[in-house]
Amino acid sequence: MAAPRTAARLLPPLLLALAAPSAAFWVRSWPRVAVVPFGGSVPINCSRGFCPGPAAPPELLWESESAAGPGGRRWRTFILSNVSQWQPRPALCRAECGDSAANASTAIIVYKQPAWVQLDAVPAVPVGAAVTLRCRVAECAPVANLTVTLRRGAETLSTHSFPAAPGSAAVTVSHALTAGPGDHGQTVRCHAELSLRPHGPLFARAAAPIRLSVYALPDPPHLLSPPLLEADSTTTCSCRVWGAFPAEETRLGMALDGDPLETALTVTAEAVTAVAQISPRSAGLRQLSCTAAVGAAERTARAEIRVYRLPAPTLELSPVPVGRPLSVWCRSAPSDPPSVRLQLRDAEGGLLAEGPQPALELRVVPRREDDGRRLGCSALLAVGDTVVTKEAEGRLTVLYPPEMDSTSCPTSLTWLEGTQEALSCGAAGNPPPTITCTHRGDPSGAAGPILVTRSHAGIYHCNATNSVGTRSRVVTVRVEYEPSLSERGCPAHRTWLEGQRRELPCSAEGDPPPTTHCVRHGGPPADGGGSHRQPWRRRALRLHRHQPARIGAPQRRRHRRVPTQYGRCRLPGAAAVGGGHRGRAAMQRQWEPPPRRGLR
Repeated sequence: MAAPRTAARLLPPLLLALAAPSAAFWVRSWPRVAVVPFGGSVPINCSRGFCPGPAAPPELLWESESAAGPGGRRWRTFILSNVSQWQPRPALCRAECGDSAANASTAIIVYKQPAWVQLDAVPAVPVGAAVTLRCRVAECAPVANLTVTLRRGAETLSTHSFPAAPGSAAVTVSHALTAGPGDHGQTVRCHAELSLRPHGPLFARAAAPIRLSVYALPDPPHLLSPPLLEADSTTTCSCRVWGAFPAEETRLGMALDGDPLETALTVTAEAVTAVAQISPRSAGLRQLSCTAAVGAAERTARAEIRVYRLPAPTLELSPVPVGRPLSVWCRSAPSDPPSVRLQLRDAEGGLLAEGPQPALELRVVPRREDDGRRLGCSALLAVGDTVVTKEAEGRLTVLYPPEMDSTSCPTSLTWLEGTQEALSCGAAGNPPPTITCTHRGDPSGAAGPILVTRSHAGIYHCNATNSVGTRSRVVTVRVEYEPSLSERGCPAHRTWLEGQRRELPCSAEGDPPPTTHCVRHGGPPADGGGSHRQPWRRRALRLHRHQPARIGAPQRRRHRRVPTQYGRCRLPGAAAVGGGHRGRAAMQRQWEPPPRRGLR
């Protein structure tokens, strides 16, 4: 090993000059900036440049604990451990080459990431109130590298950064706003970032979001309830509040004397309405309340209800015969409060009697025209400033015997044979009477309607009967029928001798009694009930018999063939109707001679 040194000493001066340390000798440290958590460790690599002469590896100068790690001739790694100073001095790498020395430093950044980020809760606030949002960030360092951002929904409200400060610190940021309806239900978030870039990582934390609650209750609720209510009855009460926000979160509750009521809620954009039914059992002064609440606001409305008990009065009327005295009673059961006045009134509202409960009497002597007269019984109860009234009505029943006159039951009737008729006989009375009519002791002959025959003519006895008495009336029925000619009254065959004077009698049956007229064919009508004629052998004779008939009687024609001495006699008969006077039935007879034989 000595040979080289000897050789070195033998080198020319020029070569020795070339072997001297170079001015470019250098020392480097990596990283230039080391990021280490508070109390943690970080490696630092120190390296040097070429040194032609003997040179030791780089060394580290550090004011705290450090340990040498792996390395070589020109480099070495050092471990800085338990870094517990917030702002330590830089670590220094140093190396020597001959008479020259070089060094390099590494800056040390000590950090602490926040353990949590928290948003303060915000209570419900009324519309228009000032709201302060606060976000708290746990102890961290360095705070100059910290950024805190507040957001409302997708909107950034504010971003906060901090100046450099020694050591670590906890920070609080705030943002003020005026609450509006649009803020209700909005989500507020807080985001904190500790950025060590470009030398280290980015640490981010977010607080649990909160929701804003904004409300409005500008007016108290409006309570609708009756001032008076009868005990044991049911009524509906309502409570309504306008302008409440948010309407869907508004609460309405109703109570009677402090006892909650079951309500049905209706929500619209303009109002919130609650409806409840109440049915108080006892009389007295009751209190109804309605409370509206939204957010932190609450308003209550109250109303008084006077509950009373007033049974309906009763009116006692009984049927009475005409002219007999009658007591009319108006009665009322006990009430609460017990201050009922009773009144009896007529149909026009006229006051007949008045007095206190429990009963009021009115004595009357009814007349025939009082039947059906309306009477009213009223019970009046003063409740506070109001008078409550209940009424009962009735009709006076006056009993009287049957009454029949010529209008309701005429004494004479005229029917036409062959038509449908009924014996109409009516009677007045109370109770309504039963009317029975008989003909020759047979009631069936008076039942109608019937097909009229001549046997229905005669005397009918009609009786009207009710519980008070009986009235009778005699009705005479006349049956009219059209005229008729018979062989007995007007024979169809007559034999006369030539040269004699003869009377042609002809009578007819009918009601009213008919008048008969006979006329010769082609000649003037005969006078009176018959005519004197001188028959001729070859003369054709036509006889007309005119008989009066009822107006409106049906038209009939008859044809009879009657043998005669001189040949055949054709008998057409007709019933004619006259206008404005009794009809006349005409009968025609025409004689026709037999054929002439042996005459030229």
